[in-house]
Amino acid sequence: MRKITVFLMLFATLLSAQVLVSETQVLDLGTNTILPVFSDDGQYLLFNSLEGGSYYKLSNKETSVFAASAYDYNMDNEGNIRYREDSFVEGLRMNSVKVYNSKSSETEIILDKKRLDVIPRITQHGIFYIENEVLKTDNALSKANSKPIVISYDNGLLLYSYGTAKMMHPVGDEQFYIWSSVSPDNSMISFVDRNDLYVIDLNGNIKFSVDEARAPKWSPDGKWIAFMRDSDDGHVFTSSDIYVLRVEDQKVFRLTNTEDRIEMSPSWSPDGTQIVCEDAANDEIILLTLEIR
Repeated sequence: MRKITVFLMLFATLLSAQVLVSETQVLDLGTNTILPVFSDDGQYLLFNSLEGGSYYKLSNKETSVFAASAYDYNMDNEGNIRYREDSFVEGLRMNSVKVYNSKSSETEIILDKKRLDVIPRITQHGIFYIENEVLKTDNALSKANSKPIVISYDNGLLLYSYGTAKMMHPVGDEQFYIWSSVSPDNSMISFVDRNDLYVIDLNGNIKFSVDEARAPKWSPDGKWIAFMRDSDDGHVFTSSDIYVLRVEDQKVFRLTNTEDRIEMSPSWSPDGTQIVCEDAANDEIILLTLEIR
């Protein structure tokens, strides 16, 4: 009886736990600062702005520019920044993928102005892209050792795992399937259809869904998903706040509730203790330090 009692008490404590913001830091890092993310070692913030793709060192508060414009960027522990660069040739959108070495300030081109079916997926174990309906990668070894990756493609989800690719349509054939990503333990996939968040297993079975949840990001331990709930007037965003979802029981916690800020595009720190987001109302970057009670 004692073991059962202890288990029930621990379970009740878990479900009653609260997620709070213990500190909010506001960073003014330039003009039109958007899409902030942490580097893999947590020492830098990467973001795009009017000045270009940039990285900000948290310890000494120095900002450096690595590209005229950049998207889908990440910085590994060696200081290499992988990113996507878009351009237009004769009115057609072209995608490039480059790697900038922050130590040598040299840039290597991985993909150069390719006309792709969808934007490429940049991972630490390869660049994956679809060209003329064929899935390709820059990593010749990826077929044998690739962790699962998912690409929103052709009104569905294309899952590629250890050399095998398959299409899935868990919510129907003519849906949007945006913001798709694989969980850190490689067992689940999250995506958004229209305004709602779905979490499925790798066979396409729906585990649960959450209404009004956009721009989802898995926490490093896979136990949480951060997302935003935003609204607009048809032209500009009028409000947005940051929430976190506990995957185990789908409980949602609201992290921000401000009238003078529009917090968007959340992303986790590598240790899971902070969330960074953009403030579209004041052109600033917000750092939220979390406390779980």
